[in-house]
Amino acid sequence: MLYDGANLVPVGKETHERLVSKFAAAAAAMKVGYGLRETSEMGPVATKQSKERVMQYVDKGTMEGAKLVLDGRKVQVEEYPEGFYVGPTIFDGVDQGMAIAKEEIFGPVASVTNVETLQDAIDLINENTNFGNMACIFTTSGGAARHFRREVNAGNVGINLGVAQPPASFPFGGRRESFFGVLHAQVDTVDFFTDKKITVSRW
Repeated sequence: MLYDGANLVPVGKETHERLVSKFAAAAAAMKVGYGLRETSEMGPVATKQSKERVMQYVDKGTMEGAKLVLDGRKVQVEEYPEGFYVGPTIFDGVDQGMAIAKEEIFGPVASVTNVETLQDAIDLINENTNFGNMACIFTTSGGAARHFRREVNAGNVGINLGVAQPPASFPFGGRRESFFGVLHAQVDTVDFFTDKKITVSRW
């Protein structure tokens, strides 16, 4: 199974069915609430405009024909009824021409697209979007992990972990429209024109 930003790409029908079932159950059980409360697992989005933008993407996904497995638009937090809360939202059957698959939402919205092979998944990530911040793979195959690491066009690559966030001593490896400026920040000023790929792996 691969993870590209907020797009989940299970390889094979059996993996797809197990993923959607477990992922939806875990997401539905998440506690949405005040971000500094210890019992909260998900806080609000940053602003009212952020919430409205996320809601528009959810509306757009349903209009474009994706299957809404979990709808977070109606989540309520009693202490903060006017808060900018959006619950976990999951779409299945997402076509790669849809906006929710091609654009960065920056909200708790995940899209699931099933493919048949690892190479299909890599091609989808490389060709379907102009963004290239992070891509992760979950696998028990060392060969699949190596192939993914070498071929995927993302600046931060994760192997068997959900967020490929490098430590501060590594450069930030965003690519394509997921990167601004001329330098990969932190310690990267020496390698001015180097197009880096960072792999973070648990093996």
